[in-house]
Amino acid sequence: METKEKGIFPPKGTDGRYKDIMILHIQGLVLVLVLIIALASSFSILGRAIISMFMDSLGNSVNPEDLSTVLDIYGLGGMAETGLKIFSAVTGALGVLSYVAAFVSLAATIFIIFHMKQRISEIVDDPAPYDNPIRVKKAPFVWLGFLLGAYGGHLFVLKKKKAWIFLLLGILGMELIPLFLYTSGISFADAFMACFIEKDEEGCIEMEDYPYWI
Repeated sequence: METKEKGIFPPKGTDGRYKDIMILHIQGLVLVLVLIIALASSFSILGRAIISMFMDSLGNSVNPEDLSTVLDIYGLGGMAETGLKIFSAVTGALGVLSYVAAFVSLAATIFIIFHMKQRISEIVDDPAPYDNPIRVKKAPFVWLGFLLGAYGGHLFVLKKKKAWIFLLLGILGMELIPLFLYTSGISFADAFMACFIEKDEEGCIEMEDYPYWI
């Protein structure tokens, strides 16, 4: 039986499994944000490497003395030299920042995943009965959660109306990054949790039908 979907957060004072799932979802949102930073910094490092290779190849085909003579003729020698120094300083600083962001985001990713696993253990090992149990095939739920969760793929397996809202948010998120971050973070947390729930002989798992948005 499908539960009526409620507000954004569980009511104040909520404890137990619902609170743990809420914290897990928040961790998932933070994780996706950190992964976006890691991806952006990685592309920055790659872009600088490509530009550096291009400049090196260009430098071999252009005589610096001839270029300097031409710039001096037009009175641009000093300006070009100053601009080059500024450009080198800026790109150097951005390069250092990119490497720092990449390493910090990698460490943060490992840290968050470790704590997500601890939170999942508390959810799975909670002896209290489910408030709203739901039974679902484990493999489709997990794979759709990881691969298409940003578009509500795993929620369609649960046959929840929220799936259509996630689909819309995921499509809009291709232009509005915060929406894509939200759907990706929540779905990753759900799929990651399902990985550690034991399936029965029919390949199904039982989990809490969490009615809140975070």
